[in-house]
Amino acid sequence: MASKAEIFSRTISACYENGKKLLEDAKLLFDWDRFSTALALSILAQEEFAKAFLLQLVVDDALPWLPEIQQSMARHQCKHLLAIVMEWLPPFDLDRIKEQGRRHSERHEEWMAWSKRRSERHEQWMAWSKRRSERYRQGNRSRDPNDPEPHSPDPNDPEPVEEAVYFPNDVAAALNIYRHEEIERIRSGHPWKDEDWATGKARKIADGSLDRKKQSGFYVDVTKTGEIGLHPGLITRQEASEAIERAARFCESPITFSDEYKKLKEVLPLIFANLKDTSEER
Repeated sequence: MASKAEIFSRTISACYENGKKLLEDAKLLFDWDRFSTALALSILAQEEFAKAFLLQLVVDDALPWLPEIQQSMARHQCKHLLAIVMEWLPPFDLDRIKEQGRRHSERHEEWMAWSKRRSERHEQWMAWSKRRSERYRQGNRSRDPNDPEPHSPDPNDPEPVEEAVYFPNDVAAALNIYRHEEIERIRSGHPWKDEDWATGKARKIADGSLDRKKQSGFYVDVTKTGEIGLHPGLITRQEASEAIERAARFCESPITFSDEYKKLKEVLPLIFANLKDTSEER
């Protein structure tokens, strides 16, 4: 029987492969000046990559594999919100990977050097404490000016601090909307909205702007007065090109050892902790 990791690995690969095929088709149509269909297929590819990204977060224990999470994969806005998070993660660039690896190595060496200094100071203090005890046994309780007490730890040598990673406003809003609006809409039918994420890119995405753009690549919208609304002819070459570039960016797997991805894995369990509790109660 296949393990959970093996099952998810196959599913993630299938989502990525399908996304790549959709992206390839979009590029072919773009070359034939079929910009509207190229844009629509590019957004569909983005959704497949976002679905694979969500599953990877589940594998990495950043998201709980609960019914609400599972159902969110069928909602276009949920995948579009996760795509905002994917945009924030470092691109799969060899030079950047090497740079991140170098920085991690330097931080590790810095911490190891600090740990060694702290251990040496502790040994110095233990040796001094032994000498002081020996003087006490000899009846000498006065301080020895030639043998001052060493500091352990040294207040002038603080522990190295990791570089802070901050979520951009759009990324933070996307995560909050995904959890408190979209997931709560699925769970209870009562989404929670906050003024802090009432505007901006994530808000427009959550309100369906990207999905409407995708639909307009396929269909002619008819207004209440019977007039032509959004339609494929409105899609420009530039819009199609940008959609293809965005999908190509998502085509690469996230750099799971990047500082940003590690921070994401730290924060998501906190955001979704209450969802897990309420699901277990049911």
